[in-house]
Amino acid sequence: MNRIGVVATILLTLLLDGCGSMQPGSAAARPDGVDGQLGDLRLLGVAVDSPGARGSMHIAGDDAALLLTIANNGKAEDVLTGASADVAQQVVFQNGDGPPVPQLHVPVPAGDVTILREVTAPHLELSGLREALRTGSSVPVTFEFGTGGTLTLDVPIHTYTDVAVDRLPQPLTVG
Repeated sequence: MNRIGVVATILLTLLLDGCGSMQPGSAAARPDGVDGQLGDLRLLGVAVDSPGARGSMHIAGDDAALLLTIANNGKAEDVLTGASADVAQQVVFQNGDGPPVPQLHVPVPAGDVTILREVTAPHLELSGLREALRTGSSVPVTFEFGTGGTLTLDVPIHTYTDVAVDRLPQPLTVG
């Protein structure tokens, strides 16, 4: 999807979800994660990726993808400079299968979005889990921005939802 399409999708999501009424420092739960606002910054669809099959869990010692989109409605760039969660040794930046980068420095341009939503692309990781994380539960995660301040959200662990309807195999025809 091109950049205009991504921005249009996020703006439409904000409009339909009524996120414009959120108060600074607030949070709202959504089916795909939790939203939060810190001044001109909006964290959208924040969630820990599903560990896999229904009822499964992330095992202590493993890593878990932390997925989110950050929208900056302000006139000045900000930077995600840190994130932390008591359930992990650290939160790192991960670009697909590349090596983890422990020092966070993720730019959030003014009037734009930063997308950290795919495990095969740039995203955050809860690294070195201190305990098992079960689907359907949630964990507090604190996000730190260069000029925006800090925001703590109760982030849900995605529940595995099986195969998406559009990816079901076609019926096999015999004969």
